[in-house]
Amino acid sequence: MRRLPLLLVPLAFWACSNEKDVAGISTVETENAFLIQIVREDSVPAVGVIARMRATDFVRDIEDNSSKANFSTEFFKKFTTDSLGQIRIDSLTIKEATIEIVDADEGLFTKISAKDIKSGDSVQYALEKTGSLRGKVYLPDSIDYAWVQVYGTDRLVKTDNEGFYEMDSLPPFEYDLRVIIGDRVVEQTAKIDAGEDASVNVRTFEPDSVKVLDFESTEAQFIIKELGISETGYMSSTDTSVQTTPSVETVPETRKDLTEFIGNAGAGREGNAIHWLSSAKYGNWSFYGIWICKEESPCNLSATDSIVYYARGKGVISIALETLGSSNTEGKTLAYDTLKTIDEWQRRVIKPENFKPRDDLYGNLGWEVISQTVTTISIAAYDSTEFWIDDVVFYGIKPSDFIDR
Repeated sequence: MRRLPLLLVPLAFWACSNEKDVAGISTVETENAFLIQIVREDSVPAVGVIARMRATDFVRDIEDNSSKANFSTEFFKKFTTDSLGQIRIDSLTIKEATIEIVDADEGLFTKISAKDIKSGDSVQYALEKTGSLRGKVYLPDSIDYAWVQVYGTDRLVKTDNEGFYEMDSLPPFEYDLRVIIGDRVVEQTAKIDAGEDASVNVRTFEPDSVKVLDFESTEAQFIIKELGISETGYMSSTDTSVQTTPSVETVPETRKDLTEFIGNAGAGREGNAIHWLSSAKYGNWSFYGIWICKEESPCNLSATDSIVYYARGKGVISIALETLGSSNTEGKTLAYDTLKTIDEWQRRVIKPENFKPRDDLYGNLGWEVISQTVTTISIAAYDSTEFWIDDVVFYGIKPSDFIDR
């Protein structure tokens, strides 16, 4: 939300000054009016847009899940901007209110107080691109869903039975959220930047495991559901010696779109899995990777008890944790696994002691170093290998051990 330099001349409107209770809210009538001009991003007045004013502590009743909330007992007023993009507030019957505008993909959200109106000031605001909010509310076993509300708006969403929620068309602002989980109420904040997606997870309860990969998305940008984040994975191959011809070949080719590597899990397993066939000479490999923590703030996953996944195939693969990014000392730690069954899915378990000791070969810095500064996870195939892998889960750590994106 951009507040632009003062452009308008204050206008004075006289009214009696007193305080009284209306619908349970203290009433403060003011002596002057407040003039607001709304403009587009190109500074052209926003004509005929609707601005809604509500009490800053207003939240929509969860019992009313219809498209129109009941405002009969709440402070609520609607304005339409005039030919100059202006609205005028003659008085404010509460101490503080919010003003919300959503017009197509642009919007405004701000707060106004009785003191503002009393001063007779006038301001100009520019509409900005709206953003979105999504995330996960971690639910106890006895709770099937939660409600997420935004103070000062009529925004109300019900999570799915895994606790995931989404809200779109939110003007830029740092919002106060109210989350209802059973008979418990949790307060949270969410900062929305212009045109950006924000993620806020609510952890009143945390499991002691995190599913990092499940490959159920049909798009290249996968949602890491347990973390409530989305990230684009990548496929590549590594040649560690000078070759005139490629020493790694994959099916599909690693330069192909990532979605081509995702398909039906098969062999009696439901859902999708990642799958490829690789042929590599010694010292070379193909791999899939994905960022799970920020470069500037890597995750400490040293408390991991085990990494569990399901796989089938034949050949040698590895699970690797990496520290990447110019701001870090780059390196990796990896554990090998040999698969021997194409037609049967098996539950595989890797523990910290299974990771290869530090030898600095190909950047291997060992578990003790890398597990404290993880940015990415990767899955690699060596020699001649065909395999499927699914549902990679970390045990012994919580979602809060990861960085919210």
